[in-house]
Amino acid sequence: MDMYMLELRQAKVLYILVLISIAMAFDFISGVFAARYTKTVTSKQGINGILRKIASLCLLLFFLPIALLIPMKAGVGMLYLFYLGYLWFEVHSILENYQKLGIDTQLFQAFIVQLKKLLTNYTKRK
Repeated sequence: MDMYMLELRQAKVLYILVLISIAMAFDFISGVFAARYTKTVTSKQGINGILRKIASLCLLLFFLPIALLIPMKAGVGMLYLFYLGYLWFEVHSILENYQKLGIDTQLFQAFIVQLKKLLTNYTKRK
């Protein structure tokens, strides 16, 4: 077990999981504020949101030991991709909540567009 944890620490995957957890908290809080602001607060929506966050976190944790079973560090690479993709969608959800609150997110949207272009150009070169 210690060998697995050491390998995960060396891969720095756990740091991304921490960022995801922080983003989940921001998403939940901004979602509650957005629902109050738009006067669409319902217990069903709130419970569904909490359950989705819990299920997502359980699934993200489930893939930690699975990734180490895949040979040649391909599993850790897959885990990075999966975690970064999930983090991307959490940030997108936070920005949507900010838009519902009337906060201008143009700066963030422009940053995301530039990041997409940069990543697209980088992958085309390879």
